[in-house]
Parts: sequence; C-alpha cells; structure tokens
Amino acid sequence: MKQIQTALANLDIPVFAGIWRATSADPNPPARYIVYSTTTTEAAHQDDRAVSYRTYVYMNLWSDDDPTETATQVRSAMYEAGFAMIEESDRGYNQPSYDAATRQYTVQWTWCLREDVDL
Repeated sequence: MKQIQTALANLDIPVFAGIWRATSADPNPPARYIVYSTTTTEAAHQDDRAVSYRTYVYMNLWSDDDPTETATQVRSAMYEAGFAMIEESDRGYNQPSYDAATRQYTVQWTWCLREDVDL
C-alpha cells in the first residue's frame, strides 16, 4: 500500500508488504525491518453506496536489538500520515518481546486509515 511505504520512507528501515523473503543475494533478514498486510472494509454508506473505506494495517517491526526507539519513530510517522493506532503490543514483560525462533525482538501494531470514496 503506497500510503504505508510513503509514511515510513524516511525511517531508513526496509518495509515489505506481506513477508520478508530470503534471496540468494540476501539470505538473512535485515537487522531491523517492517512487514505489513492490509484489509479494507466499507466504513460508511449513503444512498446505498459506500462513501468511505477503512483500511486496517497489521504491521510487525522486527529488530536484532531493542526496538523501543524505532517503535517511537514508526508511531510518529504513521500518525503524521493520518493513520490511527488501534493497538500496539510487544507481548513482553517489562521489555520488548523476544522471538527465540528468529532471534529478534518484535513489536506489532494494528493501524487504521479512513478514506473517502471518489464517486
């Protein structure tokens, strides 16, 4: 989704729609990166047609080290781009969640962007 890529462009962190995929040139994930997926729903109707949409963005920040500062930057960038945060979770106890399988920390968000439908 172009709005997400634009919102996060100045963070100097790779952003991938769907998942990060290993390649022969890059067999290991970046030290810090973001993946996301989206779902769009009709938000409002008028005269039997949709007049606005809500796009929900499910976003994960993966990081080799403590992601707290980067999470703050992501939050600011998404707010600046007009997204509303529905929830944020690091699922850790007094520290960001660490995923032993990937050996990375993670922060998860659900964001929402409401847009009017061009009629």
